[in-house]
Amino acid sequence: MTRRQTVGIILGLAFCIALFAGLIYFVKADRAEKRALILKNPGYATGIITRVRRYKGRRISVRYTVGGVEHFLRTRVSRNFLRTHAKGDTTAVIYAKSDPANAILKARLRSSRY
Repeated sequence: MTRRQTVGIILGLAFCIALFAGLIYFVKADRAEKRALILKNPGYATGIITRVRRYKGRRISVRYTVGGVEHFLRTRVSRNFLRTHAKGDTTAVIYAKSDPANAILKARLRSSRY
């Protein structure tokens, strides 16, 4: 392998790593912005778990009602949450009063790892 090829490979890898790091940064920043918007003026509702997915990432779907309008939330959850909750159970939902479709689970406030 020539020196030029080696430099090209190193630059290509550096570009890919920078692109991946940038993507992760923007996803985390978007989540933090959404969370801040919700917590700025929060509303509280009780939602019903309508779907539980344990494979390919632990996710649940929750249906909650605000002002007579039904909203749906799909979010990742921890293993511990899945041990204590099943389809049909209720869970607390915190939503932005300015946009009730923008919501998070109250259980997610304790841990921002997911």
